[in-house]
Parts: sequence; C-alpha cells; structure tokens
Amino acid sequence: MKEAPEFDTASTRRLFAVELPALGSELELGNEAAQHARVLRLAVGDPLRLFDGRGHTALASVVHTGKGSLRCIAREAPRFEPRVASVGLVQCLPKAGKLDDIVRMTTELGVSEIALAVSEYCVARGNRDEHKLERLERIALEACRQSEQAWLPVLHGPRPLAEVLASVPRDAYRAACVERSAMPLPRSVDAPALWLVIGPEGGLSPADRDLLTRENFLSTALGRSILRTETAAVVGVALALERLGRPR
Repeated sequence: MKEAPEFDTASTRRLFAVELPALGSELELGNEAAQHARVLRLAVGDPLRLFDGRGHTALASVVHTGKGSLRCIAREAPRFEPRVASVGLVQCLPKAGKLDDIVRMTTELGVSEIALAVSEYCVARGNRDEHKLERLERIALEACRQSEQAWLPVLHGPRPLAEVLASVPRDAYRAACVERSAMPLPRSVDAPALWLVIGPEGGLSPADRDLLTRENFLSTALGRSILRTETAAVVGVALALERLGRPR
C-alpha cells in the first residue's frame, strides 16, 4: 500500500459511517454521503474524518465520487474517544418545531440520551410526525457531524413521564428544572451520570412535581430568569456537562 498522504486534519470534513473500515480498506458510503460530498465539493484525494457515533473515528480519503456513490479508503486504524461525561435529558414534549432545535443544540453540546416524555401540561401529544424518531435521529446525526462530536445521543420516543422517570439509572444524579426553585445545581456532581427533567411550555404540574419527588428528582434552578423550554434544555445540558467536569 502506498504511503498515506499528508493531510491538514484541521480542515478535514466529517462523514458518518455505520462501521469504520480497517487501515487500508475501502468503504462505500452511499447516496446520502455522496450528496454531502457534492455540497462540500469533495474530490478524489480529499481527506475525510469518518465517525460512527459510538466514539470511533478514522482518517480516510476519497477514492471515487459519482451519482449516489462515494467511496473512500482508510488512512489510519479507527481511534476510540471515550465519553467523558454522561448527561441524560428528559424533555417533556414541546409544541411546534421546538423539539428539532432542542435535539440539534443539545447534541452539539454532547448530551448522551434524550428521552421524550408526556407530562400533564403537554400540548403536543397528537403531533406524531414531529416526534418520529427517524427524523429526530437525522437531526442529531447532522448536529453530531457539524459539531465534531464522537458520540450520537440515544433517542427514546415519547412515553408517559412516570415510565420515563422509572427508567433513569438509579445511580444517576437527578434534577428537575422548576421555575422559582431556590436550589441551583451543585458546583460538582459525584455521580456517573446526571439526568435533567425539562417541562413543556406550561411547566410541570403539581402532579408532575409529586411524581418527581417520589422518584428522587431534586427541584433545581437554572438561574433567576424564567426560561423557555427550549432555552432551559440547552442551558441545563451545558451546566450539567460542566458540573460533571466537561466544560463545552
């Protein structure tokens, strides 16, 4: 095999691959990658950084481009980037297109899981298309590619809030963002993961709050302001990552 060319890896484009090839092996990335290649104006010989969304990346280069086809060759063995901090988001369903923004922005930050929940004040219960996992997974994938995250978040479809809370790992730090709470997130969190609950536009009902108390979720403030649900999700995930020792 020829010696690998020198690449400016700082400007290398990233593309998703379900499985990363071994060093020197070729991989066909398919139609979606070929469309990205056209948009990015990639040509034969150009470098790529492949990622699988499970912590693995590998440097490759383009060996063929065509309509519906993009083939590359691996220039290094796959590398593994361990997850530094695990933050889970329980997002009670918002209305309109807010969920797209929440998935996109929290993925850019590095959220580990997003579990959609139906709480008492949710007004988006009937909009099934908006909450289809296939579409949200595409949004997360593009956000992961753009932000150079090595890990894709795990997405869970809508379930009743009680079911979602019961599925949260027992050893996780549990926080529920409640307006006018006097208790902020602690400066540091000594736990393997932090799970955060964000209510819908109408907030969390008294029944929701009773449920959260029973499931040992602490009422937590994200500051003095009353935040929109999409703002609270982004601020909450950013703070949670920082508290777990991963500033982003």
